[in-house]
Amino acid sequence: MKLEKYLMPFGMIGTVTYFIHTTLGRILWKEYNPITTDISSLTADGAPNAELLRVFTFIYGICSLLFVLGMVIKAFRRYNRLLKIGFIIMLIMQFTSVIGYSSFPLTKDKTVMNFQNRMHIIITVIVIFTTIASAFFLAFGYLKEEGMKKFGTFTLVTAILITLFGSLNPITMSMKLNVLGLTERLVIYTLQIFIFTLSYLNTLIYPTDNYY
Repeated sequence: MKLEKYLMPFGMIGTVTYFIHTTLGRILWKEYNPITTDISSLTADGAPNAELLRVFTFIYGICSLLFVLGMVIKAFRRYNRLLKIGFIIMLIMQFTSVIGYSSFPLTKDKTVMNFQNRMHIIITVIVIFTTIASAFFLAFGYLKEEGMKKFGTFTLVTAILITLFGSLNPITMSMKLNVLGLTERLVIYTLQIFIFTLSYLNTLIYPTDNYY
């Protein structure tokens, strides 16, 4: 139980670090357009300040892994099967994100479909689907837990929003709308708000588990 307690705040730390990374990247790169340009371009090979920003994404990745690991431990101690599955899938998502994006950042010319860029896209697809899957498992899992119905509803809304925002990418691309940065941020920022909330609640109310 002590290990879980110490791991819970890392979710909040990770989220704050992630927002610092995207905000600082926008400030330092004057030509960067957050509406049209994806977040991965901030840490792409050859991007301005990429090495500095990769420090923040590394910290974010480690913090997120530690937090989700804590939630997996807690789920196996306390929660139902759906929550166990949900947090395991989330751990796979975070691990894939940390290892995959650090190993295969976008190249300077991201329009070229070389091996590195292709792997980056494959990793993104895996991350998206595991994020959506984990969110729905967690939503239905929390809805089954006594005293957590409202948080389960919040999680379900989060899962639906992530799914809807994620579907905007292919829709806007088919309409030739250059808003990739915006649609990507809608997905990722929604996830980050959820992780921050989950970390905040587990840090403050541990170990009672009564969120509302």
